[in-house]
Amino acid sequence: MFLHISYPCKNSYIYYMINYDSKKWWEAISHFKTSYVIRRTVRMVLWMGVFSTAVVVCDQLFQEHYQIKVFTLDTWIFTLLGVMLSLLMVFRLNTAYDRWWEGRKQWGALINHTRGLAVLINGMLPKESHAERRYFAKGISAYVLALSDHLRDNANHKLIEMYSDEHPDSLRRYTHVPNKIVNDLYSRLEKLYKAGVIDGFQLNQLKPETQSFLDIQGACERIKATPIPFAHNFFIKLLVITYCCLVPLVLTSMLSSYSGPILLSMLVSYVLIGIEYISVEIEEPFGLDCNDLPTHNLAVKIEKNVHEILDIELTSVQEEKGQYLVIS
Repeated sequence: MFLHISYPCKNSYIYYMINYDSKKWWEAISHFKTSYVIRRTVRMVLWMGVFSTAVVVCDQLFQEHYQIKVFTLDTWIFTLLGVMLSLLMVFRLNTAYDRWWEGRKQWGALINHTRGLAVLINGMLPKESHAERRYFAKGISAYVLALSDHLRDNANHKLIEMYSDEHPDSLRRYTHVPNKIVNDLYSRLEKLYKAGVIDGFQLNQLKPETQSFLDIQGACERIKATPIPFAHNFFIKLLVITYCCLVPLVLTSMLSSYSGPILLSMLVSYVLIGIEYISVEIEEPFGLDCNDLPTHNLAVKIEKNVHEILDIELTSVQEEKGQYLVIS
């Protein structure tokens, strides 16, 4: 079972990430129209259907009027090209999924480290230190929310106001909000050490947890800032289009009917183009596409957990953005 969110997109579509049961095959298949990947794929397949129809009609007209077979391609060349393309498509999809899964692992580690930091602080701070507990509960929550926005190129300075008393106008000078929040959290720990609230051993226990925030943040930024090389993307797309255009030419030389080459060409195009669209969507896991990671919802989950651990009332929980499409 997966929990996802939806966002309005640049082209005014709404992408729905789906909450579904993977064991229910027919229910999932019956809702194929809700996938934006499928809608984009179908548009491309329809264009390939128009091209295939033009090829078949042209070939049939020349045979009827001039007794000339226009398209005669050797199938072994087509078969060899298909084998090479299938290997490349497997590599393409695996590479994209590795990036998606690496992003999910980093956010899973972030959930663990935020809980770990909250548990340590809860054990070290006296129960009556409500101000300090509130500071760290709000600060950790602000960090994960800021990281989610940062990975989507949105510097949300208002999150700093959740825990900080700095003047709102002075916050504008910070271009990297997550770095600012981590810096504030560690500075607060140093103040507690100098004030004698925690000792040096406890401070050394807290350091790895705060450092892990920067490590995870750096890993996510590495994924975001290192796209699949353009030459790789271009070559795959060119080969897919070339292969899909060759399919009706080969099938027309093999089959005499009108519908056979057209339908089979569209089926092959649907599979290959669909795989490429899926790869394109998941290779950037922190975006707003329908299969990208629901980082905002994960951040809201962390916010609730941290406030509960530190025994601080959560008065203004962040809303989980988006609408849910349940397939059941």
